[in-house]
Amino acid sequence: MADLTNIMGGFNADEYEEQPEFDNSPLPAGEYYAEIADATVKETANKKGTGCNVTFDILGDVHDKSGKGRKVFAWFTLQHENDMAQSIGQREFHALRLAVGKPTANDTDELLGANLVIKVGFDKKDATRNQIKKYTAVDGFQAAPPEAKPQPTAAAPAAAATKKNPWD
Repeated sequence: MADLTNIMGGFNADEYEEQPEFDNSPLPAGEYYAEIADATVKETANKKGTGCNVTFDILGDVHDKSGKGRKVFAWFTLQHENDMAQSIGQREFHALRLAVGKPTANDTDELLGANLVIKVGFDKKDATRNQIKKYTAVDGFQAAPPEAKPQPTAAAPAAAATKKNPWD
């Protein structure tokens, strides 16, 4: 056995709050404001191609700001011996780059921190997993009214003089 006292310097468990339970359930289908948190290029699992794994931090649902702090992931096959897989991956990756206003980005670092709207649904083969169905630019985005909620009757207040992010 190893004595952790010397390693942890008098660790006192009472000084730490209990961590909330990790929620790995899929997000409800819908549109979310998101930010690209990570984009990593790596070899495919079968070693027959290369792709980009992108992590999106959810900033909130476009209607009620729910889901903030959650993460969604997308894989883009950029090079593969299967032409169809490569074509689909490149087309989807191009849609992502267009949505963040960087259609010619040649380095994943150029995508980091970029904001966009993602339409989230469920994977056809595994309904317990989210899949991003569409990438849209934040600028000019107008959320469709929620289907289950009635439309407000009062006029919207005038926009503030400073531009405010829709997820704030």
